[in-house]
Amino acid sequence: MEEVAGELQTAHADGKNVVDLALLSKDRLGPAFGVISFIASFHLAFNIPLPVLQQAQAWERFGWGGVQISDQEFSALLSPWLNR
Repeated sequence: MEEVAGELQTAHADGKNVVDLALLSKDRLGPAFGVISFIASFHLAFNIPLPVLQQAQAWERFGWGGVQISDQEFSALLSPWLNR
């Protein structure tokens, strides 16, 4: 998980946006990707509070069901935490 978090930090420093970072996390974790691993990788990489990450897990591209948020809502929720 720490390796993926480091890759997320590097990709962000290289100019990747939050959508790109989430897709990178999903790709790098492969079959291990899920709600917990998403929350853990972004929390480790960017110290985003858990309640914010719990809201972000509703992103439509994750396809975890229930209420879903769009790319714009996902970005608006997480971007401020990446730019600290």
